[in-house]
Amino acid sequence: MNRTKTLDLTQGAIFKVLLAFVLPILAGSLIQQLYTVVDAVVVGRFAGQAGLAAIDSVYTLFKFPLNFMSGLAAGATIVVSKCFGAGDEKNLSGAIRAALVIAAVLGAVFSAAGAFAAPVLADVMQVPADIRPQTLLYVRIYFGGLWTLALYNMLAGILRAFGNSKSPFYILIICGVVNIAGDLLLVGVFRTGVAGAAAATVAAQFISVVLAMRSLTKTYPGGAIARPFRDGSPADGSPAGTSPSGETFPRGSFRLRKDIGHMLAIGFPLGLQGILFPVANSIIHAQINKMGTEVIAAWAVCGKLDLLIWLVADAMSPALSTFVSQNLGAGKSGRVVRGSLTGAGFSVAVVALISLCLFLFPGPLGGLFVTAEDHAVLAPMIIHFMRMMAPFYLFYALAEAFSGACCGTGDTVRPMIVTLLCTCGLRVASILLILPHFGTMDCIVWIYIASWIVTGLAFSGMFAYKARRLP
Repeated sequence: MNRTKTLDLTQGAIFKVLLAFVLPILAGSLIQQLYTVVDAVVVGRFAGQAGLAAIDSVYTLFKFPLNFMSGLAAGATIVVSKCFGAGDEKNLSGAIRAALVIAAVLGAVFSAAGAFAAPVLADVMQVPADIRPQTLLYVRIYFGGLWTLALYNMLAGILRAFGNSKSPFYILIICGVVNIAGDLLLVGVFRTGVAGAAAATVAAQFISVVLAMRSLTKTYPGGAIARPFRDGSPADGSPAGTSPSGETFPRGSFRLRKDIGHMLAIGFPLGLQGILFPVANSIIHAQINKMGTEVIAAWAVCGKLDLLIWLVADAMSPALSTFVSQNLGAGKSGRVVRGSLTGAGFSVAVVALISLCLFLFPGPLGGLFVTAEDHAVLAPMIIHFMRMMAPFYLFYALAEAFSGACCGTGDTVRPMIVTLLCTCGLRVASILLILPHFGTMDCIVWIYIASWIVTGLAFSGMFAYKARRLP
């Protein structure tokens, strides 16, 4: 293995290595947000509002397979990180193969199913008749190339498991440029409309797969990844059917099936969580849509203002999963606890600083996203909502940090249950049982706040429990 391409999270000053690891993840998320916005601008300018509406009308559809595959990739990161931290070359190779097989197979299934079911999906989303042809074309092309994104997410997860968060960041920059250039060429010059936008996205995703695979083969030699388990012999030459430590293991294709089963057991709960989370949020947004256009617009501005909070907190979660997995594999339980507390503290501190800015200056910041005329109407609501939420964002930061740390121990089922009960379940139950008695936007905001507090405290307690029982 080429360890010069990796960041060993089991060595060095904890804060320094965590910061070096998490910053590229955060920057990559910012890059994705940036070129998504530019993508929408290009389509809106050259394909018109009909083209933009055709894309936006089905945007939610893509979240379900993508969130599921992202959950599986997170599971792969945990498994590969632990093998890497332990220096377990044999199981590391098997874990990588299993992860890539899962991504390739499920990616192909999602691609074929989505492209074939495009008309049904358009009906489910109640796409208007005037944009239906454009929407169907976009869905079929996008879903047809979805396998590339599934593979990239898995490859990026494996790279991060090695401590290599820089390569996925660089790849995102390159592919973001390719995507935007493709949009300008296909949509702006050749006037191919939404079909060109979808094709540009798929092309960029395909390039990302090629670049990620190239980076992986440099980090972990491709021959070791591609070599099949013909006789089950370890790469170090120890007797067939045993690991370097003398542990027996299955042979041949059965070994691969076992690795795939283990990978799915870790990743499936995270994938399921990724699917159900947007369902709960969609139920809430359906209630917000009943509050009127001005409330919807004010809430949309709030969503732009606190975007950086979500990016910071969400970046720390996979970072701590990898940190914990590597150090558990290396048998460094004390470092696991110290690193998790350091990561959570850093995330909370940054989120608290952003929250303070949002509490003090919500009016001027909100004015950056709307016209002066609209701001005069929306500013009171923006200020009110932001000052309600700002003091409580830190609980979300705690929840994400300790959730990632708990998942890093290899237990993804309990964190999934906590998230589904304390976040999704609490929100849906409150919408059904509490909101009808109040019927106000303030009530919805408090429902969000309550879910952050409960989830943050629950994960803090779960981590404290696990920390006392680490080997």
